[in-house]
Order: sequence, then structure tokens, then C-alpha cells
Amino acid sequence: LRKMRCILPSSVEVYVTRPLTAYPHGGTGWDQSSPGLSESGGGISAPPAFLNGDNGSSTESDGKKIDAKHPVRILDYQVESGPIGQPGELSWTNLHYKEYGPRPSAYQPILNAVLSHFDADAILEASLERELTVEERETLDGCKLIRDMVHDLDASLDTMKSFAAYEEYLVNVAVPLIYGSFEELDEESAGMLQLFFRVHGMAVRMVVSRWTREMLMGGWTNIDPVDDQKVSTTIELDKDQEEKMVKIRQILGFGELKGGYNIPDSTTLQEFALKNLLDENAVKGVVVGCSRPEHVLEAVRAADTSNSV
Repeated sequence: LRKMRCILPSSVEVYVTRPLTAYPHGGTGWDQSSPGLSESGGGISAPPAFLNGDNGSSTESDGKKIDAKHPVRILDYQVESGPIGQPGELSWTNLHYKEYGPRPSAYQPILNAVLSHFDADAILEASLERELTVEERETLDGCKLIRDMVHDLDASLDTMKSFAAYEEYLVNVAVPLIYGSFEELDEESAGMLQLFFRVHGMAVRMVVSRWTREMLMGGWTNIDPVDDQKVSTTIELDKDQEEKMVKIRQILGFGELKGGYNIPDSTTLQEFALKNLLDENAVKGVVVGCSRPEHVLEAVRAADTSNSV
């Protein structure tokens, strides 16, 4: 080492790239010895039930797991806060969750409307009086498939962990399955499905960002002040949640990180990630990809709130 002092730099400047992406096991690839990430802890989550037939593929990622191809994205998203189809404002998922709860306000009404639209009651009533035509039987089978798919997507919503994997699953599996089951969709039916996937996509964004936040906080939860008391928000440690998140981080190769980070509900995950990196003494700077003007503003805001120069 003494002989190398003349060629070694006096200091090293560290610049961080892809600051909003966390790959399992440091980006070295998925650890095959890992039991996988699922709510039960018993392995990789199985695909939705309606994919178990010949039309599905058990190898497709459906958004329920994190892997080398679908890493953790440290992001909050913007979702519509009002009824779908009506003028409304966009709100960040962290703020929407705090004000309205874990689902978009339009989610349940649209879910009910879609299930009602594809109930095929008229065909079922006709089957009691006469034999159905080939076209009617095909329509009845298609409606059952769509209702099963919608039910499964709704039931598995709280297990979603990767929005990118969910989008990939829709493009490669769900949409081809729908159009492979119907020779042609009428305009009303196509519109209903578009509405459902639009609002379900927003619900997935909310679930994914909330799961990511809980994993990073590692058991700490924000407690809002009582209305009649002028006290700022406090945080409490949930021991059961802490133990659960420690196991998840171990599975993903992120380390135990006992206690986690304190992330206020008012702070988006991307602001937290950038600020946290800029506050590290070893980090000289962070290289952020900005595909939209608002991304630049978010990065500047994070830099302004950090302790970096």
C-alpha cells in the first residue's frame, strides 16, 4: 500500500446513479436459495387463479413479486382524486392514502359496474327456457372468464409489489386473454374494461407505493395529532411490523435495517430517497434521470431540503 500511495488518488468522489431503484441482492441477480417474497413467506406468489388453465402461463410475473427484472421502485405516483371521467385533480399516492384511504375513490363503484355489466343475466335466463346458440354459449363463457379475472385482480390487489411487472402482465397475458376469448367486443363492453383497468392501475400504484414505504420505514408508523391538540405528527414503532419488514429485507438482500427510516406522510418516496442520499457524507452527488419538467422540480426540492451544499 505504501508503494501505491503515489498512484492512488487523495480522495474519491462518489456519484450515485439510479437513486430510485433498489435491485434485490445489490443487482447481482436473484438468490436462488431465497424462499421468495410472498405474503405468507412460503415462496413466490402464484399467478391469479384464472391463469391456471391452458390460456395462461405460470412463468409470467403478475406484479406480486420483486426480482432482478422488476426491482423495487422508490416512488410515489400521481392518481386521480375524483370520479373517473370527470375533471379532477391529480394527487400523490402518499397524500391520497392519508386523505381518502388505500383505494381510489372511484375504484369500488367501477368494480361493481364492471361485474354487473358482465353478469350475463339475460343469457342465463334464456338458458332456462331454451337451448343456447353457439354464440350465446361463447358469450357466456367469455363473461365468466372476465368476471373471474376481475375478481382475481381485485382479490390480489393488496399483494402487488411491482407496478412495472403488473403492466407487463397486462400487456402479455390479461389483454391477449380477453381478446382471445371474444371474437369482438362491443363498444360499451370495451369501455367498461378500459375504465376498470384504468382505476385498477391507480389502485396498484397506491398499494405498491404504500408497501415500499412500509418496507423502508421498517415498523415505524406515523401517528396524526388529535384535532383539538396542536401537536405535530409523531411516530411509533410496531414490533410485529418491524419483524415482518426485517424478514422481507433479508429475502431481498437489503439487510436487516432495524428500525428503518422516518418518512413523513407528506414526503414522497422520491423526495425521501434523493434527500437521504444527498445527506450521506460519502456521496458527492446524485445523477437523476428526468423525463418530465416536474421531475427536475422534485429533484431540486429534495436538494433544497437536504443538508448538502
